[in-house]
Amino acid sequence: MTMKLRDKIIFIIVALAAFLWLIFLIKSVLPPFVCSLIIAYFLDPLVDHLHAKYRLSRLTSTSLILGLFVTLLVAICSILLPIIYTQFSALVEALPGYFQTIINDFYPEIATSLNKFGFKLQTDFSHLIEDQYLSAQFVDLSKNIFNNAVSSSFTLLNILSLIFVSPILIFYLLKDWDILIGKIHDYLPRGISISVKEVTNEIDKTLSGYVRGQFNVCLILGIIYSSMLSFTGLNFGFLIGFLTGIFSFIPYVGMLCGVMAATVIGLFQWGFDPNHVIAVTAVFIFGQLIESNFLTPKLIGSKIGLHPVWIIFGLFFFGALFGFVGVLVAVPLTAICGVIIKHFALKYKKRFT
Repeated sequence: MTMKLRDKIIFIIVALAAFLWLIFLIKSVLPPFVCSLIIAYFLDPLVDHLHAKYRLSRLTSTSLILGLFVTLLVAICSILLPIIYTQFSALVEALPGYFQTIINDFYPEIATSLNKFGFKLQTDFSHLIEDQYLSAQFVDLSKNIFNNAVSSSFTLLNILSLIFVSPILIFYLLKDWDILIGKIHDYLPRGISISVKEVTNEIDKTLSGYVRGQFNVCLILGIIYSSMLSFTGLNFGFLIGFLTGIFSFIPYVGMLCGVMAATVIGLFQWGFDPNHVIAVTAVFIFGQLIESNFLTPKLIGSKIGLHPVWIIFGLFFFGALFGFVGVLVAVPLTAICGVIIKHFALKYKKRFT
């Protein structure tokens, strides 16, 4: 390896580390910008098509597509949000009753069973909370809840910025998308411009196919789970099923949370009733079979091109780096990293073999 090539590699590593550190420092203000960039990226082909086919100005094309997108989004939210809000409100009202069931029914049985194996637990929950250690733990928990409540104000600020700032950002990004891409290409050094264009084209091909397919998979699964869980008579079945389908784009997490939520609610509602347990289990098994055998192969296929181990690693890595937002975008970011690594691995192979 020549000194010149080694210096380039060191510079790229240092620049990448500095960029990631900067992103980490400003991660609290990134959500509206990242969300706007993602939406603009997927709406840009529609604007280009409208601009080229009907010879409309870029401003007019952007306004029409963005207006249609916002209209559809508002229409979908106006249909789904009331149902979700109703079930979520009912869930909040039912939580005290569930807590009483845990205190009066579940906890004494669990404590009695554990005491048979040598544990020393109070079977009366009221005596349990009087324990000094547990009281201290409860105080710590209360402090954590308070801190989370304080930090939730920043979450509320992010939500408001997503609602009011994102449409403005999307509009300007769509209107000047081709100009921005052209400027980025102009600033690239000639020696790497071809490689960068190859990588970005491959990333675009991978992401566009994957995200479109995954969106359809999540939507179909949301419809399947919400309708079938509601049909079983499970309380809050629509809410649990819809959220399970929507969050199924997070590998393993969405499905696991849905199964756990349905199991817990089912136990509170029916107890250990085999018929209802089998019915709820059959819904998730059916959904998994449909997803793995029909939806994912047909709508996504092998577009992502990543081993499951790397996807799991990406979930942990980007989750640790960016928190919950990192988990949401872990698969696309892992796909981008995979494309970049494959590209440079091929370059390395061609040069040194």
